[in-house]
Amino acid sequence: MKVVVAFFFIAIIFSFPKFANAQLAGAYNVYYFRFNMDPSYYSDGNYSGIPYEGSPWFNASFIPARITLFNGEVIEGNQFKLNLYNSRLFTEDDQKQLIVLTSAVKRIEFLNEGKRAAVFQAGFPRIDKQRWNSFYQVLAEGNAKLLKYIHYTFSDRMQYGQGVSYKLEPQFYFYIFANNEMHRIKKVDDLTLMFPDWINEVKGFIDREGLKIRKETDLVKIVSFYNSLALLNKTEQQP
Repeated sequence: MKVVVAFFFIAIIFSFPKFANAQLAGAYNVYYFRFNMDPSYYSDGNYSGIPYEGSPWFNASFIPARITLFNGEVIEGNQFKLNLYNSRLFTEDDQKQLIVLTSAVKRIEFLNEGKRAAVFQAGFPRIDKQRWNSFYQVLAEGNAKLLKYIHYTFSDRMQYGQGVSYKLEPQFYFYIFANNEMHRIKKVDDLTLMFPDWINEVKGFIDREGLKIRKETDLVKIVSFYNSLALLNKTEQQP
C-alpha cells in the first residue's frame, strides 16, 4: 500500500507543468504545491496536516531579493521567502506553486524599494551545530561581521480534551566573523578580545554609551564602531 501511495504522489508531481523562467533554468524545481494552504504548515518541506504556533518564515510574504549562489551566479527579478527552520529559500510561480531554490545559496539580500532591507549569508566556518550552508543574518559588515543565527526548537504537548498541539520557538545566537574565524559572543570580553588593536577604544565606547551586548541594537552599534576604527586605520596606512 505504501509503495502505491508513493508512486501516486510522484506521478502527481511530474504531471504538473514545470516552472518556466529562463533565468531560473537549472536552479529550481517544483518542490511543493500550496493549494491555498497556510505555508506555516511546512516543516522540512513536508506538509504535516497539523497547524502549530509560531512561524519558521523570516518574512511573512514574498518580497524582492537578490540571490548570489556559491557558483557566482546572481539571480534577480523574483520574490522570495526564507524558511529558517529548514534553511530553504522559496519562491512561487503564477499558479501559486511553491518553488524551492535547489542550488547552494551563498547570500540573500532582501530588498525594499531597491535597497537592502535584510541580508542572510552562508559559507562561514562551522561552529557549534551549524553547517557550512547554515544561514546567518548579517547585522553589521566591515572588517568584522556581526552575525545572528536563528535556531528553532519544535515541541509538542498533549492537552486534555484538545489533543496534541505544536509550537515553534526561535533562539538567537550571536557571532563575530573576523580574520576568517567564527567567535561566539556571550559576554563583553568575548567581544572586545575580537578587536585586539582597539580594545580600549571599544571598551570606552561601550561604557560611554551604556551599551549591553545582550541587546541586538547595541551589538550592532559596537561592531559598527569597531569597523569604523578599522576603516580609519586602513585609510591612514595608505600612502
